[in-house]
Amino acid sequence: MKTNFSFLKNYTLATAAILLSLMTLSFLWFSYNKQRQVHESLGIVARVLRESDKITDYRNLAVDFDDMRVTVIDANGKVLADNKADARTMENHADRPEFIGAQKDGYGEDIRKSETTGKRTMYTAVRLKDGTCVRFAQAVELTYEFLMWLFAPVIVLSFCLAILMFAFAKNRQAEKMRQEFVANVSHELKTPLTSIKGFAELTTMGLVDNIDQIKDYQQKIVFQSARLLATINDILHLSKLETTKPEGFIAVDTTSTAKQIKDALKTVADKKNIIIQVIGSGKVTAEPEPIYHLIYNLVDNGIKYGKPGGFVKITLDGKRIVVSDNGIGIPAEDTDRIFERFYRVDKSRSAERGGTGLGLAIAKHTAQKYGGDITLKSEEGEGTQVIIEFKA
Repeated sequence: MKTNFSFLKNYTLATAAILLSLMTLSFLWFSYNKQRQVHESLGIVARVLRESDKITDYRNLAVDFDDMRVTVIDANGKVLADNKADARTMENHADRPEFIGAQKDGYGEDIRKSETTGKRTMYTAVRLKDGTCVRFAQAVELTYEFLMWLFAPVIVLSFCLAILMFAFAKNRQAEKMRQEFVANVSHELKTPLTSIKGFAELTTMGLVDNIDQIKDYQQKIVFQSARLLATINDILHLSKLETTKPEGFIAVDTTSTAKQIKDALKTVADKKNIIIQVIGSGKVTAEPEPIYHLIYNLVDNGIKYGKPGGFVKITLDGKRIVVSDNGIGIPAEDTDRIFERFYRVDKSRSAERGGTGLGLAIAKHTAQKYGGDITLKSEEGEGTQVIIEFKA
């Protein structure tokens, strides 16, 4: 059964909206704070520099700053020094808003995209006592590293949330499967028990005195008892597959196993004039009993749903087992669910055929338990082919 995530849609959308809002607000808040911090730091440097009268070499001043860009400009706008670019190649800065403000009021600032770095940058300029202007610049954009620092917790949180949601979905699906399994088991056990009880009461209460009719009821009791026992045995076998760990692996000769199954089911196949064929040879590393049940269930299904005068073919090729028949086949709309427990294509005639609805489920769990893959190909009216590929 595929995991159904549809019930998580609303929760996922709500969570995504909350995370997106938090990320957006965080980005805006940190952007604002970055700009404010840059503004304060540049302002402090500018004020300290403006009040100093001991600067004699502005070119060395520019080189002394590492964490921000420093440009020394004369009173006419000519660049005298710059710690990030060659001053000789730089154009006149007389038209820069921060330079104009510094020349007029002693201090000027501006925020714009830098032509040199391509980043949104804050500029602060201060006019010194001799008319020279010193400009400080620093990017106010959040850097890649800073963004990673900001969003990393959100990404980790989203990843953890996704894992929790997946686990929640799996648990809910498992719970749904358990509930369905209990309901199906109850139905499968109740149906034959009700028949057995009804036929037994009719015969024991003396309501039927015809000897032929009594024998008919007794045969039906035997049939329903066998059906009940088969269901219980398949449930126990499936439970064992799911709850026990594989141990005692050996090289299982699938050729010998297939021939044993052919002999065991010959009487049943002869009643429908169905021929069981074993072709090829192979071995798989597993436990003998589960492999026997796997092939047995597939061949038994081929006989149950086979056409009179048809065939069931067991083809072995190393670690590959293929069981095919030319029976009634499976409708396309049922192929996705055919491996579900108690799922039957022909529900109206399932009791008549004697199946428990667990054969293919057992085959699937057996293949998976020993590291194999199982696939089914079928065409309605033409037959069915089940392919098991083991890795060892």
